[in-house]
Amino acid sequence: MRIDKFKEKNYKKKLMTFAVALGVMCAGGGYLINRSYAVYQESVSFKVMEGTVQYEGSGDVFFAFYNGGQQLDEMPKKGAGIYFEHAECNNGASVEWNSSKWAPTVTNLTKTKTKCTLYFSESAGNYNQIEELMKKNPSMIAYDDTSEQNLRYIGASPYNYIDIGDRDSDGNKILWRIIGVMKNIPVVDEYGEISNTENLVKIIRADSIGSYSWDSSGGVNSGYEVNNGYGVNEWSQADLMTTLNSGAYWRKTSGQCYSSSNNKQKACDFSSIGLTKEVRNKLAKVRWNTGTIPDEFSSNTSKITASYMYQGERSDNHGKKFCSTGSYCNDQVNRTTTWDGYIGLMYPSDYGYAVGGSVRTECLAKTMYNWDGSIPDCKGNNWLIDSYQWTLTPVPYSSFASYVFVVYSGGCVRSYDAYDAEAVRPTAYLKSSIKIQEKSASDYGSKSNPFVLEGVS
Repeated sequence: MRIDKFKEKNYKKKLMTFAVALGVMCAGGGYLINRSYAVYQESVSFKVMEGTVQYEGSGDVFFAFYNGGQQLDEMPKKGAGIYFEHAECNNGASVEWNSSKWAPTVTNLTKTKTKCTLYFSESAGNYNQIEELMKKNPSMIAYDDTSEQNLRYIGASPYNYIDIGDRDSDGNKILWRIIGVMKNIPVVDEYGEISNTENLVKIIRADSIGSYSWDSSGGVNSGYEVNNGYGVNEWSQADLMTTLNSGAYWRKTSGQCYSSSNNKQKACDFSSIGLTKEVRNKLAKVRWNTGTIPDEFSSNTSKITASYMYQGERSDNHGKKFCSTGSYCNDQVNRTTTWDGYIGLMYPSDYGYAVGGSVRTECLAKTMYNWDGSIPDCKGNNWLIDSYQWTLTPVPYSSFASYVFVVYSGGCVRSYDAYDAEAVRPTAYLKSSIKIQEKSASDYGSKSNPFVLEGVS
C-alpha cells in the first residue's frame, strides 16, 4: 500500500487510518496521531449514521468527531474555548488525550477496523458541572475574595464528599472532599511544560493517612548536620512529597516513612489505603504554588488572614528568606516557589476560606493565628478542622529554616518544625475531563450519598 502525503483539501469527510508508518509507537500497542495528520496509510471516505461509521476499505482506525453533540467533518482545532471531553472505541481499544499536542493516542489496538469517536465541548470541562451542583446548596458555598474568585465549600458540614473510585484492600470506599473549583490552574504536560491553564476541581482526602514528618534531615546525632536534624522547609525535596508522589502512598505499598528529627523513620503501610493506577489517572499534574508570606513570622502574626496567606502562597517568598546563619538554617537546598506534581497538601488559605456560617466575615478579617473555639467560633464553622495537620506552605523565620504552617486541632494556624509527625491529608486536582454522575437527590454530596465520578460503581 502506498504511503502518501496528506493534503488539507482532502481532509474533510475523510476517515483516517494509521499504522506503524506514523513512526511513533506507544506503550500498549497504540499509535500517536499527530494533529497535522501529515502521514497516513490509507484515506477512505465514510458516512456517519446515528454514530456508526460505515466502512469502505480495510483500514485499521476510523475516527468520528463531535462537539456538543454535533457531528463534525474534522477534528476541531486547539483553542477558541474548545475542550476535549472523552473518547469511545470498540474492539477494546482506548484513547489517551494529549492536550499539549492536541492529539489522541490509541492504545490496546489489537484488531482492524477499530472505530473511535472523540467528543469535544465548548465548556470548561467539569468546572461548570460541579459549580452547578454546588449551587444547589447555596448556604454551603461562597466565592472567595481573591482575583480568581474561586468557588469554595464552606461551613461546618457541607455536602462535599466525593467518591473518586478510591478503595481499600477490602473494597471499602475511601472518600475525598471537594475544597472547591479553582481557576487558572497551570496544567503540566508529560514534557514538564505548562500546556494550558484550566479551572479545576480541588479535592482533599476526607481522613488522614497517618502522622508523618513533612521533612527530616541529618543532625548532630547522625554525624551529618543539616538544620540540626529538624528538616528543610522546601517542598520540592521534602520527604513527605516523595512519599505521596512516588513512594509508598503513590505506589500503594508498604515501607519506611520519616517520623521524627535526624531522619528517624517508622513503618508505614499503604498497601490498603494507597492510590491505585485507576485513581492516579484521574488526577491532574499541575504547578503548585509553594511561596509564603513576605514577613518574618514571629513578628507579624497579626497579618495571617486567609487573604494574606493566599497572596503569599503565590509570591516569590520562600521559607529561608530571613534565615541565613546558625545551626538551624545551614542547609544548602535550593529554594523554589513552585512545584510540579500530583499530590500536595492543603494551603493555609484553603483552611481559612472554608469557614462559613454567620461568623464567616468576622473570621476572614481575623488573623488565623488566633482562631480557636472562642467567639467568633471560626473553628466550629470550618469543615477542614481536624487533628494537627500539615499544610503545603513553609514559614519564614529568622532562626529556623525548618518551619512549616500547621493547622492546630484548636483551630489556629501556627508553625511546627518539619520533622514533627502530624496528620497528612493528601490533596489533588481532578482532570478537567472527569465528570460527576448526575443525580437528583437533595443530599447528593453528603457523606451517606457522596458525589460519584462517572465510571465509578
